[in-house]
Amino acid sequence: MGQKINVNLFRAKKKLSNVTNTSADATALQTSVWFAKGKTYSTYLLADREIKIFLRKELQSSGLVNVVVRRYFRKVEISIFVTRPGLVIGKAGATINALKAKLIKMFKLPEDLKLDIAEYRDPYRSANVIAEELSDAVKRGAAYRKLAKGFLEKVKYSGIQGCKITVAGRLNGAEIARSEHFGYGSVPRHTIDANIDYAAVPCKTKAGILGIKVWLFKGDKFNAFNA
Repeated sequence: MGQKINVNLFRAKKKLSNVTNTSADATALQTSVWFAKGKTYSTYLLADREIKIFLRKELQSSGLVNVVVRRYFRKVEISIFVTRPGLVIGKAGATINALKAKLIKMFKLPEDLKLDIAEYRDPYRSANVIAEELSDAVKRGAAYRKLAKGFLEKVKYSGIQGCKITVAGRLNGAEIARSEHFGYGSVPRHTIDANIDYAAVPCKTKAGILGIKVWLFKGDKFNAFNA
């Protein structure tokens, strides 16, 4: 059953320790921070999910690393971690103001919504960035094997202790779906204290939808690691 457990969910309790830790790595933060009772809980949960799906589509070319939604009494804060903040902010803040207006209108958020954009300096320490870039390149017809091996070399120079990349589906338009794995080092997925960043991204091609998964092992102790 180990292969069927989401890596982030498996370590959700460990991430709770970083709720108030502003110096923690962006990939190790709890993505939703709020308290709710009764029906309000499901309302907030679904709203957070829709917000993150919307931002993932809107900021696809900005190198999205993580989105953290914090809800307080009559107040909402959204922190967006990206590798290319200039694309999100835009000229004189025009792009970010338009994005804020869309969020308020679509999800009925308070008018005083606080939208923070933070730069994530090393893109190859983020599993989501690697998966998104690999997905975009494969959509354009690039060779997935060459890309995956290239990403592994870049990840090594970032100080990551272990990496695993899986591409599954009708690879190269084959009739029978299969999966291929690329990696180096160790990725202890069954160790709860291991700081593992995980991302799964679908890739729509002419032959069908491919699944791209990336695991990055950043250290032995989850709370002790800071990027």
